[in-house]
Amino acid sequence: MSDEEQSFDDGLTAEEDLSVSNKVRFLPAALMKILKWAALAVGAIIFIVTVVIVTMKVLNQGAQPQSYVAVTESYEAKTPMYEWYDNIPEIRGRTADKAPTTVMVKVNIGYDMGDKEVQSELISRTPRLRDLLRNYFTKKTAAELQPEYEEQLKAELKEMINRIMVSGKIREVIFLDFNIVEF
Repeated sequence: MSDEEQSFDDGLTAEEDLSVSNKVRFLPAALMKILKWAALAVGAIIFIVTVVIVTMKVLNQGAQPQSYVAVTESYEAKTPMYEWYDNIPEIRGRTADKAPTTVMVKVNIGYDMGDKEVQSELISRTPRLRDLLRNYFTKKTAAELQPEYEEQLKAELKEMINRIMVSGKIREVIFLDFNIVEF
């Protein structure tokens, strides 16, 4: 070393050396330890989050999303377009119960679009259809006419009407009104 360079420690006594070293420290040792552990904890959390995110991306790569709704065939099926015969007046009758209840039903009959033979046969058979419907509902009890049996009732009516048809077949029976009134 050259003569011009001086050491900072030259000329300081032991007391002065301790006071200088205490003054030079910016933060106390205890605070330094706390900051060191806090930095390690933050680093560990960042590392764990990064590993979880990377792992999830690798595992889900190419996977389909789980939030889709499964569609059944009955839901997917397109209903065909029908023409509707609605000239049958509302049917009113009493059920076959011991304490009869009143049934009021408005029925529409669906048939293939443009099928003029079925349409003309339904028109000519309107009084017969009305009688058939009235007899059908008066032979049923109020328990058999509950909403949970509606599809079964429609299927039975469709079968009965198709048995009397000559020139074609109907495709569907619907109820516009279906009321059971107890007195």
